[in-house]
Amino acid sequence: MPLLRRSQINIVQWIAVALFAAISLVVLPAYAAGDDVIFDNGFESPGDSDLIVFFNGAVGPAWDRGISAFDAAIGNNECNNDGGAACPSISWELISDIERGDVLQITHTDAGNLAGLFIAANTPLNVVGFAGGSVSFDVKVISGDSNITMKLDCEFPCTSGEQALGSRGATGWETVEVPFATLIDGGLDITRVNTGIVIWASNYTSTVFQIDDVRFTGFDENEPPPFDDYSITAYGAGSVSDTINPASYRCSVDFGNWIYNAGVVEPAIAACDESTGIPTGTPVALYPQLTGAAASKPTPTHKWWGSIPFLGEMTIGDPNDAAYITPDPIIARVTERGFRAMGIPSGLGAVGDGFLYQIPDPFNEVFDGIAIGNTNFTNMEAFLKDNSEGSVTVEWQSDGQAVMEATFVHGSPYVYVKAYQGELVARTLRADGGEKGTFYNQNNSLGVWTNVAGNHNNFLITGEGETTFGTPTGNEITVSNSANALTLTYLPVTAGVPTNSLIDLFAARARNIVASVKIAYSVDRSTNTVTVSHEYLDSQKTPVDTIVGMHPLHWKNSEQATTSYQVRSARGVIKFSETSGFEYQLPYVGVLPSMPTLDGSFDQETLMALVNEFVASGPEAWNDSTNTYWAGKNYGKVAELIAIADSIGMDTQATQLLNWLKSELADWFTAETDGNLDIFKYFVYDNDWNTLLGLEEAFASHQQLNDHHFHYGYFVRAAAEICRMDIAWCGADQYGPMIELLIRDFAGDPDDPMFPHLRNFDPANGFSWASGPANFVRGNNNESTSEAANAYGAIVLYGLITGQEDLVEKGMYLHASTAAAYWEYWNNIDAFNNVGAEADNFPPGYERITTSIIWGDGSAFSTFFSGAFAHILGIQGLPSNPLIMHVGQYADYMVDYVALGLSESANGKPSGLPEDQWMDLWWNLWSMTDADAAIADYESVSDYAPEEGETKAHTYHWIFTLQKLGHLLTGTGTLTADYPAALAFDNDGVTSYIVYNFSEQPLAVSFSDGKVVNSAPGDFTVVTD
Repeated sequence: MPLLRRSQINIVQWIAVALFAAISLVVLPAYAAGDDVIFDNGFESPGDSDLIVFFNGAVGPAWDRGISAFDAAIGNNECNNDGGAACPSISWELISDIERGDVLQITHTDAGNLAGLFIAANTPLNVVGFAGGSVSFDVKVISGDSNITMKLDCEFPCTSGEQALGSRGATGWETVEVPFATLIDGGLDITRVNTGIVIWASNYTSTVFQIDDVRFTGFDENEPPPFDDYSITAYGAGSVSDTINPASYRCSVDFGNWIYNAGVVEPAIAACDESTGIPTGTPVALYPQLTGAAASKPTPTHKWWGSIPFLGEMTIGDPNDAAYITPDPIIARVTERGFRAMGIPSGLGAVGDGFLYQIPDPFNEVFDGIAIGNTNFTNMEAFLKDNSEGSVTVEWQSDGQAVMEATFVHGSPYVYVKAYQGELVARTLRADGGEKGTFYNQNNSLGVWTNVAGNHNNFLITGEGETTFGTPTGNEITVSNSANALTLTYLPVTAGVPTNSLIDLFAARARNIVASVKIAYSVDRSTNTVTVSHEYLDSQKTPVDTIVGMHPLHWKNSEQATTSYQVRSARGVIKFSETSGFEYQLPYVGVLPSMPTLDGSFDQETLMALVNEFVASGPEAWNDSTNTYWAGKNYGKVAELIAIADSIGMDTQATQLLNWLKSELADWFTAETDGNLDIFKYFVYDNDWNTLLGLEEAFASHQQLNDHHFHYGYFVRAAAEICRMDIAWCGADQYGPMIELLIRDFAGDPDDPMFPHLRNFDPANGFSWASGPANFVRGNNNESTSEAANAYGAIVLYGLITGQEDLVEKGMYLHASTAAAYWEYWNNIDAFNNVGAEADNFPPGYERITTSIIWGDGSAFSTFFSGAFAHILGIQGLPSNPLIMHVGQYADYMVDYVALGLSESANGKPSGLPEDQWMDLWWNLWSMTDADAAIADYESVSDYAPEEGETKAHTYHWIFTLQKLGHLLTGTGTLTADYPAALAFDNDGVTSYIVYNFSEQPLAVSFSDGKVVNSAPGDFTVVTD
C-alpha cells in the first residue's frame, strides 16, 4: 500500500519564468494597529487575531512567496513578484487610495486569456483554527466586468474549487466574506493551505479592479493545535494511521488517574480532568518482550501463554504480577528466577460457583509442585523466543545475554529446559520428608513427588545423556550434564507414586524434544466437515515420537489410539497417546446472512410498524457510541434490520439504513477528515504490537488488546450486509481492503507479515481467549462464545459474498471449532446425555449443567459485569443472529438451560426479568426450544427496552420465524450440507431446508439425507418436506 508521510512541504508544480527587475511589493514584518498577532507556521495567538494576507500595501509574513500570477498565455505558468512583467494577460501594482493608503490594483488585458493573481506561502499553513471563520477582503471595480471569482489552494492539485462571487465592488469598496466551510466543501484541505487568495475577474478581459484588507477571520483560540506527526497508509478507499492523535486521549479517575485511547501503555497518567476526561501527562508506552525468532515475526498475544510477550517474567512475591500459563495438564508461572510448575489435576476441584486449581501461596517461587531455576542467576528477564500453534518457548536473560530457555507444549506432560550459563536446578518447598520425596533414580532420570496443601504432584526430571543430580534428597537439586539440558515431566498420577510401567513409558520419550506443534485444518466441502490435525515437530521440522495429551474435544472426535493413562484436568479427562500427531473431525453448523422471511409466519403490519419505529428514532438513536464495542453492536443490529426491511418490501427504509451504515463504516475506515487525523472513529496500526487499535477504546482493547474478535467481528458482520446489498462497496478500490484488515487483526494467516496468526483463537484448545496479557493466577479467560462465533461466522459471510474461498474455509474452521468447544466445555453436553463418567468434563462437586467463563485452570459460573443468572447464561446468546445458531443445537438441553437462566425471574419467564436483564434475548433463546411459549410471554408485555445490540423488529421476526421453523437439525454431524450457507430445521416431523445462495447462478445444494435444494441466485430458497 502507498505510504504517505504527512509533512508541511510545498509541492506546487508550476514552473517559474525568469524574474524581472525590481519587486514592486515588500513583505512587512509588522501589522496594522488593531491586529494582535499575525501568525507564523505555529499559529500562536493570544486572542481573536486574524491572519493577514494583504493590508496597507504589504503582504503578511506567513505568505513568503509574495505576489504572483498564473496566465494561460504562458501555459498556466507563473510570473513571480514582478508586477506581471512576465505575464501577457495580467499585471498588478500598488495604487494609493485617498482613504485607505496603498491598495493592490489588478489589470486584465484585452487578450482574453484566463489569468489570476495569487498570494502564496512556501510552506503550507495549517489554518484549522479558522474552520468556523471566513476569508475576508475588500474589492472595488475600476472598469470592465464586476463579476469576481476566487479560490484557495492546498498544494496542487488540491483546491477549494472556483468560487464565483457574482458582481462585487461595482459601485465602490465592498467587503466580501467567503466562509471557510464553503471552501472546505469545495475540496479545500484546511491543514495545508498554501495560498492566501487566488482572484480574478470572472471574464478575465479588459477589467481593472482593486483589493485591500485580505485576511482570514474568525480564529477559534480554543481549537487544539493540529497534529501532523503521523503517517497514513491507504487501503482501498480507506486508510489507517500509524499514530494515535493525542487529542484522542481520555482518562478517568478511580483511586488514581487512568488513561485510555492511548494504545498499549501503562494505565496510570499524571493527572486527569474529571469534568472533561482530558488527561495531563505523557502516556508511557509498553513494548513486547521478544527475542530470537519471535522478534522477527508479528507479536502474538492472547494464547494460554499470552502473558509472556506482554509481561515477560512475574516478580516473586508481587500479587500484581499474577500470570500463570496453562499448557494443561501443567500450570506454570514464569518468574525472574525461572518457573514454578504444578499439575492442574492435583488441585482441581469445585470451589464456589466454579472449578479450578486453587493455588496455595501463588506468588511464591515454589510452594506445591516444583520450580526450575539457574544456579547462577536469581534476577532474570523473560522473553518470548518462539511459538507455534501448540507451543511456546521462553528465554531468560541477564544483562541481555541468554541464560536459559524452556519450551512448553499444550497437552504435553513435558517441559524442555536448557541452560546457556550456570546449571539448572530444581527447587521444592521442603527437603525429603512428609511434603517431598523421591521415588525413582535410574539412568538419567530422577522422580520427585511433592504433597503440599493437599496437592500431590509426581515429576520426572530427565537429563540429556549422562546426568548427575546433586543433593536429590534436599530442596535444591542441581542437574548436571554436558548439554546443560533437562526435561521436566508431569506424571498423570494424583495420589501415591507412579508405576514403573508408567515411568518407563514417559521417560522413554522425555528427551524426544518437541520444538513446535503444527496445527492445520481442512474442510471436506461435500459434508462441510472440518478436520483438524496436530503434528509434533523437532527443531528440524521433522515429526517426533512423543507422548501427547489429547483433550476431550480431541479424543471424543478422533480415531487416534490412546494409552491406558489418563487424568482429569481443567477441560475434562486428558488421554495420553504415543504418537507424532493426531487428527479429529468437527461438524459445521452453517450460517445465514439473516433469518429468512417466511410467508404467514408473522403479522406484516406489526413488523413494518416496528421497523418504522426504529427508523423514526433517527441516527442519534441508531448509534450513540464512538468506541469499537458498543458502536460495533449497534452496526450489527442495523445490519440485521436492513435485511428484514429489504425482505418485506420496505425498500425506502432499507436504503436509508444501508446508506447510513455505509457512511458510518466509511467514517471508521478512513483515518482523516478534511486532511486532519481524526480524534474518534478511526483505526491505528501499532507496528510494535502488530495490531489495529480502534478509537475509541473499550474494555481495554488498547492497553490489553482485549476482545478484538468481539469488537471487530461486529464490524465485519455489518460490512458483510453492506457487501451483500452492494458488492462494489467491498471492492479492492473501495472498503474491501479495510474489512480484510480487520479480519487479519483477529484471524490472520500464518504468514501474514502484519498480524499474528489467529490472534484470539487458540488452535490447541479449539476456542478463543479474550485477554491479551492474561495477568491472572487462573491463566487466560473467555466469556462469550457467541460473540466469537459472530466474528468467525462473519468471515464466512464475507468470504462467500466476495468469492474468497480461503476466507470461507478459515471462517468455517473457526466457527465449527467454536461451536463444538461451546458444547464440549461450556455446556458439558455428554454429561447431560449421560454418556458416562469419563465423558463428563466437569469435576465432582460442580453441579450446574453449564458454566460461563472458561479459565485456563477451570471455569466460573459468573460474568465480569453481573451476578444475575440471566446475564451469566444470556451472554452466550448474543448477538441474536444466524451466525450463532449453534447455541440452539440441542433443543432438549435448551429446556434446562432456559429454565436455569430464568430461575431468578419473578415469574420464571423473560417478562419477569428486571428491565436490564435482556428480556428480548431470552425470548430469542427460548424460541430455539419452545417458540410457542416464548411468543406467549412476549405478547404479555406491552413495552420493553431492547438489549443494546437488538431491536424490537428483529426480536419479533426471530421468534415468529423460529415458531414456523422449529428446532435446528444441522450442526451435530447427523445431517450435513455441502454449502456453507445451508441449514435445516425440524418442526414436529416437518423439515425445512434453508439455503442462501451467494452466487450469481442457480445452485443445487445437497443435504446428507438425500434432499437436494435447487437454490435461486442471490436469495433465500426454503423447501419444506
